[in-house]
Amino acid sequence: MPIVFSEHAKRQLERRKISQKLAKNVVINPDEINSSFRDRKLRSKKIRGRLIEIVTKTEGSKITIITGYFIKE
Repeated sequence: MPIVFSEHAKRQLERRKISQKLAKNVVINPDEINSSFRDRKLRSKKIRGRLIEIVTKTEGSKITIITGYFIKE
């Protein structure tokens, strides 16, 4: 299943210092997946003691990364 990045995701991930490689890793191997609005999924994973969440939307066989961010616990 191909994974692509929206332009918004590219800007936000760079601003938040989250690599595209890390974002893809969370999408492929999340600890948890939760449903969100507009058929989006929240994929989260704890990495190096920090929780990261990647917002995705599946369209056919393609997963689009909408944005990503670290969650303050």
